[in-house]
Amino acid sequence: MEQRDPKVYRLFLSKNRFWIIALFAILIYQRGFAQSNIPVGTWQVYNSYLDSGKLTGTETSVFSISQNAVFYLNVASKEVNTLTVLDGLYDQNFTAASFVPNTKKLILAYPDGTVQLVGERSISTLTALRDNVQIPLKKINAFEVKGDLVLVAGAFGMSLINSKNENFEASFTNLGRNGEALEILDLTEDSSRFYLATEDGLLIGNKSSNLNDFRNWARVRYDGFLLKEIGITEGQVFLIDENGFLFLLDKESLVLEPILGVSNAKNMRFFGERLFFQMENAVYTINGNGSWNLYYSKQEGDFSDYFISNSGFFLQVQGEGIVTENGTSFSPNAPSSKLKNIVPSTEGFIGIPYFQNIRGNILTSERQITSTLFQGRWEEVDAPEEILSVAQLNQDIYFGTNSGLWKKSRGKLEPIRLNGQQNQMSVQVLHTDQTGNLWIGLRDDAQRLFKLNSSGALEQVNVPGLAFPHKILSDRSANLWILQKTQTGNTRLQVFNANTELNRFIGNTEGFLTSTILDMDLDSNQQLWLGHENGVIYLPNVSGINAGSTINAITPIFQGRPLLSGISVTQVKVAPDQTKWFGTEREGLWRFSEFGDVLLEQFGRNNSPLVSNRIENLNLDPLSGEVLIVQGNAAFSYRGTSMESFESLESLKIFPNPVRPEFNGELSIEGLTDFANLKITSAAGRVVHSAQVRGGKATWNLSSLVGGRVQPGVYLVYVSDESGRERVAGKFVVL
Repeated sequence: MEQRDPKVYRLFLSKNRFWIIALFAILIYQRGFAQSNIPVGTWQVYNSYLDSGKLTGTETSVFSISQNAVFYLNVASKEVNTLTVLDGLYDQNFTAASFVPNTKKLILAYPDGTVQLVGERSISTLTALRDNVQIPLKKINAFEVKGDLVLVAGAFGMSLINSKNENFEASFTNLGRNGEALEILDLTEDSSRFYLATEDGLLIGNKSSNLNDFRNWARVRYDGFLLKEIGITEGQVFLIDENGFLFLLDKESLVLEPILGVSNAKNMRFFGERLFFQMENAVYTINGNGSWNLYYSKQEGDFSDYFISNSGFFLQVQGEGIVTENGTSFSPNAPSSKLKNIVPSTEGFIGIPYFQNIRGNILTSERQITSTLFQGRWEEVDAPEEILSVAQLNQDIYFGTNSGLWKKSRGKLEPIRLNGQQNQMSVQVLHTDQTGNLWIGLRDDAQRLFKLNSSGALEQVNVPGLAFPHKILSDRSANLWILQKTQTGNTRLQVFNANTELNRFIGNTEGFLTSTILDMDLDSNQQLWLGHENGVIYLPNVSGINAGSTINAITPIFQGRPLLSGISVTQVKVAPDQTKWFGTEREGLWRFSEFGDVLLEQFGRNNSPLVSNRIENLNLDPLSGEVLIVQGNAAFSYRGTSMESFESLESLKIFPNPVRPEFNGELSIEGLTDFANLKITSAAGRVVHSAQVRGGKATWNLSSLVGGRVQPGVYLVYVSDESGRERVAGKFVVL
């Protein structure tokens, strides 16, 4: 995993929001705004908090930690708050977590060995394990809290963290029988010994011995399965193996004795003075003599973890979040499933838990539930599973899935049977052209598309040579540009027009493209931009192509080199102002000028909330200007500087207004036509900013023509259309 530069990231956070969290005193920023009411440059993270996970906490707060998300419940106020990379977390992928009551800190572990201590007013990041080149295996499996000390079990061995001093105090590595690395899955201690549950049985280390020497650890061989959990009560050591059998350690003979009647046990926890474990949908206490008693039984449904305190009994329930013993559930306003694709529509952003890229790689979530974000609220929606593509025709939304084509009209979902096709055919691609036809491509090599017109008539259109279409675009001449992946695994580009009988494969015969095409998009100048395994090219004036015309591909030059040369460009999106967004396989997210020769923005792990430099999926909402980004462990939106232009000049929407002294972003002015002329003056009539606008929105960094931030006061905005006639005006205040 790429390492985030803490200095750069702190600078980013300070510019975008107050990042030091008062963990138990304030409500962390909730994403409750409508999408259009957030400043330019604002990031939002879209986690799902309803996957199975673990619970930890105190009498006052209960934390839920799933693989990719953290939230907590204030027990007294019943408020639910989230913790994300926007608050200063290192990543959105957690391997272990626990709460340290003595120091009031939540300790989190990440896959690369980074550890964070999240306190009431600060977050401390421990990198000693991550940065230790002598320890190749860095994954942390479990924490065991003992006062200020935190025992750490990991793939490398065990270590100790002082949560008060916020540092690693000791580590014991290479504890295998011959001094090789041995993975520790769980651990505990008493006053004189450490006890480690491993894949090779139980290890016991006397604290008075030199435990850096692997030969000084006593070994209790267990010939069954690996040991996963361990706990102590009344001086007795209990263990659970990977099959859920419970054992008591006989300290005299160093033999593991099975506890009869227990199977499928998990989640051994110590609360107060008692040891508990979960079996099926019930929680039991364990006594020192090996007897066990029922403590709690859930009448219906499963739960993945539990938490016990004087404040109550809490469950972690998949699909519900944190659930109290009276059945009340708590979770943040968020998608119901992890997002693998985000598609803008008239119903808001559609968050889809499934995505397949052109290489055939599938991203899928633990729970297959589609959600929509509309005016700041996430809601579950009725939708089919395994959605491959989405398109809108009139007010109806169509879903292409692995089980066929589905239509959602006025809230009702129904399947659409394609002529002569079985219901289980995979609909890989949907596209609505400029004349109101929905084009439908199936994942096969049958050399045809289906066309559904606005009146509902469906017809089959033969496309000679077509095989496994992946994406379709249409230019202003109604030519279809079809990116496809053949059965041999190669990608190719085909242009087709049934009316003009145009049918041509592009790139192979011309010789301008030798690497695999991964994505494409079309700009308003009818330039087709292609992202491929070795950068970016574009085809000019594609709407003028015919069967015999010459195609001269253009390679943009940036800093004296072909644009993004040597970089695999997996996603291409054209913004309404004709700037270009490129998502890459390993180099993050890039935004270039209209012709690709000027870099405008670049985001990666080191200078943004992105959790890696790999962009899995990318979309753009032209109405709000938000860039929708999916990565392996998180999904984001970024409020860009461009939005779709209006047909005529509208009443201006100026945001924020008033502009407060602490605001460090860009002022946005919306309601513009393409090529509108913008002029901003002081109340005295002095021009402080002017520009010609592409798209429906202009942005301004509040710098005057002579440099520096403009002075407080009232400012007037004048806008004229492309012909120069002044049409609208507005004003805003800088405080």
